[in-house]
Amino acid sequence: MPGIDLIAFLWSETWWRFDRQQAGFWGWLYHGFNIFEGTVWCVFAALVLKRWRQRHRAKWEPWYALTFFLFGLTDFREAYVQSAPLVLAKGVILALLLWQRHLIVRRTDGRDWF
Repeated sequence: MPGIDLIAFLWSETWWRFDRQQAGFWGWLYHGFNIFEGTVWCVFAALVLKRWRQRHRAKWEPWYALTFFLFGLTDFREAYVQSAPLVLAKGVILALLLWQRHLIVRRTDGRDWF
């Protein structure tokens, strides 16, 4: 059945792979942007950990930092390979980040959130 083959292909095959020899302008741009973005997420993780070490106000902050770090790792992976499991993992981690952010804003009423 063609639909089953498509589903198997989407979940088992790599959609895109970075190849230094064959990458054009857009391939290099996509690769570089994902490296940059992964670095930014890891910096956010470090800043959250720094805030936690200075203030020790919230026990959930290390988990928040870990979520930022994991999201950064998915961007580093995306710089080289794209696949359905990676996109799914990014979606789950992003949903977790948004949920954590919602809890933070709700608990602090938007003050002192940084």
